[in-house]
Amino acid sequence: MSQTAPIVPTAAIAERWEATTPVTGDYARDCAELAREALSHVGFSHFEETPFEDVLACREGDLPVTVAVLAIPAEGFEMTLADLESLIDEDVVAHGAALCVGRALVSEGSLPERLRFDVVSVCVNLDAGRVRVHHVRGAWQS
Repeated sequence: MSQTAPIVPTAAIAERWEATTPVTGDYARDCAELAREALSHVGFSHFEETPFEDVLACREGDLPVTVAVLAIPAEGFEMTLADLESLIDEDVVAHGAALCVGRALVSEGSLPERLRFDVVSVCVNLDAGRVRVHHVRGAWQS
């Protein structure tokens, strides 16, 4: 594996679509499923099960990506991307790196050359019938 690479910001994208994920009432699980739907809408694929309810494992092209899902209470619906970025501290990055490496070690085949950890926040506002998703790519990458 290579050494840790610096975060390279990508341009913000604002997209709207009709979500098809059913809301079950299990807020954390619903947020994870809504995050999965949002990520697949922008090109992520090959989702794998993880032992953690708030962690998704998928691919963006050939790159393995591990994604932490932060379920934000409805009161935080006005949260911005900058607010999410401010929550990503050294502990979150270290946890993400450990999740990426752990996933690589238990996967079949050779170790990938690159790994990436992303953070997604999901906030469901049932009163407004809306979901807000923010995505920080590359909170950690190798």
